[in-house]
Amino acid sequence: MQSVKRIVVGLDVFAKSNRVLKRAILIAARAKAELFVIHVVQVPWLSLPSYFGSENIEVDTKGIIKKINKQVTKLSDGIEVNHTVFVKEGNTADIIEHEAKVLKADMIIMGVNTNGKSNFIGSTVEKVAHHSHIPVLIVKNPVKGIYKKIIAPTDFLEQSKSSIVFAKNIFPKAKIKPVHSLEEVFIDGPYLEVGYDFDAYNKAAKKYAKDAMKDLIEELSIQRGRILSGAVDNKKAIISYINSGDYDLTLLGSQGTVGVNAFLGSVALYILRETPTDVLVYEP
Repeated sequence: MQSVKRIVVGLDVFAKSNRVLKRAILIAARAKAELFVIHVVQVPWLSLPSYFGSENIEVDTKGIIKKINKQVTKLSDGIEVNHTVFVKEGNTADIIEHEAKVLKADMIIMGVNTNGKSNFIGSTVEKVAHHSHIPVLIVKNPVKGIYKKIIAPTDFLEQSKSSIVFAKNIFPKAKIKPVHSLEEVFIDGPYLEVGYDFDAYNKAAKKYAKDAMKDLIEELSIQRGRILSGAVDNKKAIISYINSGDYDLTLLGSQGTVGVNAFLGSVALYILRETPTDVLVYEP
């Protein structure tokens, strides 16, 4: 079973750092994990060219570390969490990805600079979610405690199953609900192949989905799932379903790899951007 013992927390000047740190502290305390807090100062903002009559601006590394340590102490509220703070200069996404590899991290936690109601997550977070080879937790909302209700869009493949197992391990008290959106085929007109019965196809697809969901629930010992049928656009159907509930975390599995880089499928990427909840992008 995959465990989380080393967590990289990525902070930049835009992300709402208190909620990111608070979420990281809660997870680290439960998992007895070590936090590596990395504050990235982007290079182009550090200085102005000398021909503009300005001098290079030095980064107050000690001051930043002191401030973050103070934040961690305050947000921990008596919880003991082993942590180390680093201040790095460069591109935020590149630094976070590099440091996660060097530190042999098991998870990355990052935040966005807007509330969950906005679909803007930022290019930095999106890039890390695309390229990371370890799970990435994206914090969109203020922290109200541990995650209690997790929704897990699923295609019933092994990656999806592994993501649920991982979430069960990290958030043992949360209820996880798998959901599958079934796009039904509706085609008519002069170009329709004679004798092709799309109604029979839709019924067979629905039966497969129901059987697969039943097997998934039994195999992973999770609560009852939901099949969303009749959808014209399955990714929009999933978002609509998430919005109708009081979920606090959406679980997404990466669909595969290209070369050395993991990638999110179009459905997963849409959900990542549109869901109002925090998001855990799972990559083993």
